[in-house]
Formats: sequence, structure tokens, C-alpha cells
Amino acid sequence: MYAAVSRSERFAADRPARTSLERSSGSARLSVIRAAGGGRVEEAYQRGALRLRFPRVSGNPVPEAVLINTAGGVTGGDRFDVSATIRDGAAATLTTQAAEKVYRSSGGEAELRVDLRVGAGGRLEWLPQETILFDRGRLRRRLEVDVAESGRILLCEPVVLGRTAHGETVRAGLFRDSWRVRRAGRLVYADEARLGPDIAAAAGGSAVLGANRAFASILLLEPRAEERLSATRAALETTVDVEAGASAWDGMLAVRMAAPGGLALKRAALAALVALGAVVPRVWSI
Repeated sequence: MYAAVSRSERFAADRPARTSLERSSGSARLSVIRAAGGGRVEEAYQRGALRLRFPRVSGNPVPEAVLINTAGGVTGGDRFDVSATIRDGAAATLTTQAAEKVYRSSGGEAELRVDLRVGAGGRLEWLPQETILFDRGRLRRRLEVDVAESGRILLCEPVVLGRTAHGETVRAGLFRDSWRVRRAGRLVYADEARLGPDIAAAAGGSAVLGANRAFASILLLEPRAEERLSATRAALETTVDVEAGASAWDGMLAVRMAAPGGLALKRAALAALVALGAVVPRVWSI
């Protein structure tokens, strides 16, 4: 007896069964040494879905490194690692080409680990563009920082819950953000944030985001950070539709802000970064 089998069925039978979905991974490593007026790239390593590009910035001797995720976003099971070392007296800016999109997870969490080191008299600005969390997206992010006593680092991490202009709503998922900041090896700042699994309920409380759907944390470490507090608060007072506050202590200055959407948040973050002495990357232009 013979049974008729279609060509497509024969092709499917010849292929091995897929037991798991493909996942993206990548790593990028940067080190910068001292050079006249700023810095010079000593090492630039990239692997997998992460790329490093160095656009020329006229009149600025500080190298600007742009991270690119060629996977086009992240989802559950993806793994990315970024590290940067700024040697004594060197300076650099590290940013991302575009907003990082965290898509719906079919299982597991996406993980992003960032390790930043700044030597004596060194300067680093870690200014990635916003992370956009889609409904049922799951992200675990960890930021490890160590700065010498005389070093300076400026950190900014904006997060948007869905694209409000597209009418998107984030009801469920997971966002976990862990910061550990050390000065000469001593822990001086620790922060933990978690939203989920019921993000709509967790974020909607009056003590959390309320009606806002975008938020950002900014942290400056430098020997005289407190002297920038007045200018930072004045800059925040000029922003529209944004709830924000700033405080400073022991050579640190922290800013928290929340806004109805990504555009208002970005404008407020730009105002704060300029007040904090940042040279904002061109990719942040709005």
C-alpha cells in the first residue's frame, strides 16, 4: 500500500524538530586612554549582535562611542554585556544608536549587564537612549560602576512603558533594574527597581508613577557634585508635564523624573544633563 505525501510534508519531516527559539546575544568592550583634551580608544571589542561605532564629532576631542543592537530589540532569553574602562585622565561618552525595545517574551527574561570603570581624573558619560518596554516584555538589567576618588561619571537611564503616541498599554511583564555604584571600591549608592508581573497595577499607584508612563534616573558622581544642584533644579523647573526632583550629598547628585510619555521625559532629561555639564550625543537630538 502506498500513501501520498506532499512535498512540503516530506521537507518538514527531513528537518530536525526545533526545541527552542533562537536567542540573541552580544558583548561590547571599550577602553579609552588619555589623549590631548580628552581620550583615545585603546581597545574596542564587539561580538554577536552588539556593534560599536565612533562618529566624528567636530571640535570635540572626547571620543563618542555608539552602541548598536543589530538584533533590532530584545526579548526573553536574550543576553547582552557591555563594559567600558576609562583610564586615568581619559574621557569618553557612551550612548546607543536608538531606543532599545523590549518585546513580548515567549519565555524567560532578557538580561543586560553593564560594567563601567573610571580611573583617577577620568570622565565617563553613560547616556543610552530610552528603553521601551512593550506589553509582556521581561527585562532584568544590572549596572555595576566603580569610580576613582577624583573621577567623574554621569549616568542616565530613561524608561518608557509602551509608545503612548501609538496608544500602547503595558499591562503585564517584568522590569528589574539594579544599580551598584562604588567609589574607589567602596559602595556609595545602591538602587533597586521592580515593576511586575502586574505592571499596570504596580505603576499606577500614587506613590509610584500614577498617570505617568515614562521615568528616568540620573546620577552624577564627581568631587564637587553638590555645586551643580541649584542649576539642576532651575533646569527642571523649566520643564513641562514632568514631575522631577534632585538632591545632592557626599559628592553625588541624583535626579528622578516621571512624565506622561517619552518626548516630555527626553526634553526634561536633556535639560538636566546640560545643567550637569554633559556634552549630549547628537543621536539624542529631538
